[in-house]
Amino acid sequence: MTAGLLASPEGLAQVDAAVPMPLNYHQPASSIAELLVWLTSPANTHMAGQTIYCDGGADAVLRGDDIWSWNDASQG
Repeated sequence: MTAGLLASPEGLAQVDAAVPMPLNYHQPASSIAELLVWLTSPANTHMAGQTIYCDGGADAVLRGDDIWSWNDASQG
């Protein structure tokens, strides 16, 4: 989905400014595919009902120290 955007220096700079990815930078679609293969495989014997962030650490950086506000009704 973002291949065209990431193909130009301007697009790359735009994405980097909006979504910091400190862990291994931008990932290829194959890394998401590998995660999906594992999640749907017999090797996944115990994971259920999880939110999985495969975003190079972007969510952790953007959320910062405020890790629980999504669950705080008074915040919103």
